[in-house]
Formats: sequence, C-alpha cells, structure tokens
Amino acid sequence: MKLVHLRRILSRLRFPESFDECIITKPNRLILDPMVRLKCQNCGLWSRAILCPPYLFKTYSQFKTLKSTKEWICNYSYAVLFIFKNNGTKAWKINCSELSHVEFKKKRGMELKGTEAGQVREITKLMRRYRIKFRKRDVKVFGFLPGHCDFCEGKHCPNRDNPPCKRSGMPSLESIGINVFEVLENHNVKYEYPVDSYLTSITAFLVK
Repeated sequence: MKLVHLRRILSRLRFPESFDECIITKPNRLILDPMVRLKCQNCGLWSRAILCPPYLFKTYSQFKTLKSTKEWICNYSYAVLFIFKNNGTKAWKINCSELSHVEFKKKRGMELKGTEAGQVREITKLMRRYRIKFRKRDVKVFGFLPGHCDFCEGKHCPNRDNPPCKRSGMPSLESIGINVFEVLENHNVKYEYPVDSYLTSITAFLVK
C-alpha cells in the first residue's frame, strides 16, 4: 500500500475531542518485551479474558511466542498509532450531545478512572468503525484496542469458555507483548505514569 493512499484514508476519519495525534511508523518499531508478558500474569484478566493471554493464542496463534509475533508484525508495511489524551475536559465521543449528562472538568489521579472507562469503550467502537472503512477500500488491516476486548458489550464474553473468538475481536498491544511505554517514548509522545493530570490511551492498526 502506498503511503499517500494511507494518509488519504486517515484524513477522512472522524475523531473525538480526546484524540491527540496519529503517527505512521514501521512495524519493527513496536517494541516486544518479555517483561510485558510476565506483567500480564499479575492482571485480573489473565486466564479470564478471551483475547488476553493465554486464551489469546487460541484465537490468534501467531502471538504465542515473541519470535512468531515479531515475524508476523513485520509482514505488514506500516503501523498506525492512534493517541488519545484526556484531563477530564474532553469529550470521548464524536457526538458530544451523547455526553450532555457528563460534567467536563479537570481531574487528577484516580478521579480520571471514570473518564478512562468511558474513553476506552468509545475507542473500541471507533476502532471497529475504522477497520470497516479500511476493509471497504480493500486494505488489509489488523487492529488493537486500549485494554481488553469489549466488542460484545455484555457483562461476560459469550465465547469466554469456548474459544476462539467468533467475532474477530481485537487484542491490546500489551497482550501480544508490546511495551507501549517504549513505543510512546520512541515516538516522542509525552505521557504520565502513574497518571496525575491527564491519561493517555494508545491503539494501533497494522496495515499491509
């Protein structure tokens, strides 16, 4: 795929106020780190979420090892990073009227948890929508989410006890072993961790 074609598609996407920037980079700049896989084991979604390790590998076997993950990622031409930032004052939906009940004001630390939950749910919907737009133009893409998959929007994943995923769900960058902190730093994206005055969410598309 030509870069000019990719830029044209991206320019036609609609984003909410919380969107900060879009970065086109090479897939080999998505840093894989074995420590990320180890950290997954301390998360409550380990062995629970269908698109988190180790169940993830029953849906996407290419991510079973870091070596196979790197080889698979590098078969793509571009990685597109979508960066979202919010200090509590920005709408995370494109249609702001849907958030008329929300009081937008600066928040700090744990106060941003509610903003984060709403923003992540909306980004999940946006990534599904963007993936459809790319595929309608016969562009092969693979998408990631900022957190565990929530496509089915229910209390429990209907396929959790019967993997693989039947709805082409998207995993997170962390679930396949990508160190998102290094990715942000290597692309000069400022972030806070632990979160104090603003939160940063990152998603990505691999594009062939």
